[in-house]
Amino acid sequence: MQCTVTQVNEYFSCHLHRRSWQEIPEDIQDAAVKMAQEDIQLALGCAELDITDLLVFCAVCEQALFLAVSEYKKYSAAAKCPQLKSETVDGVGKREYYEVNAVNTKSLTSSFPASGKLAPRSELFLSHLPGYNEVRLDRG
Repeated sequence: MQCTVTQVNEYFSCHLHRRSWQEIPEDIQDAAVKMAQEDIQLALGCAELDITDLLVFCAVCEQALFLAVSEYKKYSAAAKCPQLKSETVDGVGKREYYEVNAVNTKSLTSSFPASGKLAPRSELFLSHLPGYNEVRLDRG
């Protein structure tokens, strides 16, 4: 069962970070929810998520917030602080900047949270699921 943005919006309606979630554009919210479901599915090692389980649903929502806020901050910072292309100091002076779309995103993506990490609150919810992070040793 898939989680919808409407369900996630209901979750954040009484959340401490609801304003942060509401400031994020809908396309980023939608992508964050889809990515969060995939992240939680990989963390649990299951073929399909049971969103009816409250702990799984909360973990997905918290992971979506983590991803969306990181993504939104990354691009809003790039838009506010264009990178200097060249500067001339002869006479009056002149500065040229790279276009926002042409900004080197390598430095921006170095802080991208998709390094296999889950949101701390998402980890907290998942840690209460039976069998999460348990090591199984079988005789081969």
